[in-house]
Amino acid sequence: MMFPRQLIAIALLFGLSACDEPAVISKVDRRPDLVLKDLWRLQDDRGIPVEIHGTPFRRITDADLTAALKVPPEAPQEITFYLTPTGGAEQPWRIVLHFNPQGPPNASRDCGFTRETRTNALPEKGFSMHFVICKGREWKAHAFLEVTEIEEGDLAAFQRHVQSMTSAIFHEEKDP
Repeated sequence: MMFPRQLIAIALLFGLSACDEPAVISKVDRRPDLVLKDLWRLQDDRGIPVEIHGTPFRRITDADLTAALKVPPEAPQEITFYLTPTGGAEQPWRIVLHFNPQGPPNASRDCGFTRETRTNALPEKGFSMHFVICKGREWKAHAFLEVTEIEEGDLAAFQRHVQSMTSAIFHEEKDP
């Protein structure tokens, strides 16, 4: 039997297939104590810290990736993001973007990074990314994105994929 989050990920896969960049969202999970409207509380005085390991593009900086991040339309739009040094496991809240990870996605590992981690080489086309919301060393939500085709440096497409993944993470299941 499929779980509601798996069904959502499948639906988003079909929705994303209409885009020019084929993508798959999987491994979607969220602790019940974090909901979409709570994203605003992850911010400090500068926004939500974002820690980046690896890259989806050859000629894009971590600052460019962070600037491209946007919450989905159903989230509070005053949420902002800023790049923070890697290894921020002691920060109260942060988002970890782990591109082309070596081995399977692991939210506990990603929240515990104390320094830059090794990643797989960037494939010829596309990228993979593990997106994790961390509270200190504990994961609160995560999802895995595999983009099989995307134009080099297409930050607008990157933004759409991250918004779709965030929507999948925070999809509110209705009581029957």
